[in-house]
Amino acid sequence: MKYFICTLFFFFSLTGIVAGSTRDFNRAVLDFNAGRFTAAKTGAQQLGTAEGYALACKSGLVIGGFQEKGVAAVQSLHGAIEDCRKALDIEPENYSAGISHAIATGFEGLRLKKIAYARASKKSIETLIDRYPENALAAGALAGWHAAVSRQGIFARMILDTGRNKARTLFSQAIKLRGVELPLYFEYIRFLASGNSREKSEAKRLLTEVLSMSPRNALEKLLLEKCLQIQSALDSGDKKSLKKALAVATPFTGIDVWGTVRKTDIKGFPLRQNRGAP
Repeated sequence: MKYFICTLFFFFSLTGIVAGSTRDFNRAVLDFNAGRFTAAKTGAQQLGTAEGYALACKSGLVIGGFQEKGVAAVQSLHGAIEDCRKALDIEPENYSAGISHAIATGFEGLRLKKIAYARASKKSIETLIDRYPENALAAGALAGWHAAVSRQGIFARMILDTGRNKARTLFSQAIKLRGVELPLYFEYIRFLASGNSREKSEAKRLLTEVLSMSPRNALEKLLLEKCLQIQSALDSGDKKSLKKALAVATPFTGIDVWGTVRKTDIKGFPLRQNRGAP
């Protein structure tokens, strides 16, 4: 199946200073939180550790997802996948690397329009949920997976057995778990804002709550700015404005239609079974 694929939402938990970590790793964390994503990626890669490569993967996804387009964005995506795999080779149970790898695999599947990548992403997320059933990030990732598939048309929904109702149920369950952070609310808002009038009203209510939050790092500041754009579009009632706001809020937007930036120009990053990683 090469004509459709699901994409995953962009989902990151807050990166914090880790007790017992090296000074260089904590410096990379500070760079990430300050919005110096390239510096964070480079510094984290140089550590050669699982936590370093996991942070480099997250940084690469932010760079490619929101700061680049075309070939550069695809190259950042591939670099992120490679960094996550290096982290998982060192530490197969690394949670951050596992969830980031699943997300990146979904974006690569969207680019290549191959259903195998969608299934690999979902399998990885479900494995993480089995290990950490009370973790809001993994639960939200699965909700986002179903939401993304539901946007791909009826055929995709039938083959992958999903739809908006399932995504909505999973989002509702995820936000009730402990440790819910702004990125999960952001993805739920994007989902609701693209729905019917009742869902749009719920998005407005949730936006009021979320926009009262103070950003804890540069990524959260970026997400809040995009929330403001969605709120403005919803308040205007203009469908074109809302469509544009949602597109701007979507990472790697257009990765499936970037002209000739396809597998013929940049080969697909191959799937592999590696200690639980797709």
